Amino acid sequence: MSEALCGVCNSEPKKYKCPTCALPYCSLSCFKEHKPTHSGDTPAPAVLVEPQIPQPPPPAPIPRYLKKKTDFSVLATNPKFQELLKTHPTLLPALQRVYAATIEPEEGDQPRRGRGGRGFRGRGGRGRGRGGRFGDSGHKWTPKQGDNDALRMLKGYRGREEHDKEKQAMAAFVQLVEETFGDTQS
Repeated sequence: MSEALCGVCNSEPKKYKCPTCALPYCSLSCFKEHKPTHSGDTPAPAVLVEPQIPQPPPPAPIPRYLKKKTDFSVLATNPKFQELLKTHPTLLPALQRVYAATIEPEEGDQPRRGRGGRGFRGRGGRGRGRGGRFGDSGHKWTPKQGDNDALRMLKGYRGREEHDKEKQAMAAFVQLVEETFGDTQS
């Protein structure tokens, strides 16, 4: 097999091809000699070009809710909080119930939706026979739903008349949290 030679000088092996007519050529001088044969503008000779590596996009900005995180663990060692737990023995179980509302229930747990833990909305037999209970009807728990449940519980403590001790304990706890973290919250 013979190697293809330059179409201009016919002495050197070809290295490039003319971008207009695909004539093989060996050097830039041969290309310059061949170029006038084409009328009008022609593309530049085939030149080895360094490939450009695409730059990754800049990182996304940090969401506003993640920028400031308050470390509430310092509250547990606060002497005022310890005293509050001693003077209001119903506070710790109430806080635990509120916290439990924010945690995803396990598979066997009863749903915590609705009043009194009933799990269905409204009165009467509406919905019975079609899934019945909220947890059994295919609805998935979400963190937002858990937070909303906990907020409903806190509002319930605030509006209670018959549980005066829990209402006072929760009000004292909220005041302590505002004193401790009020200037860092936005």
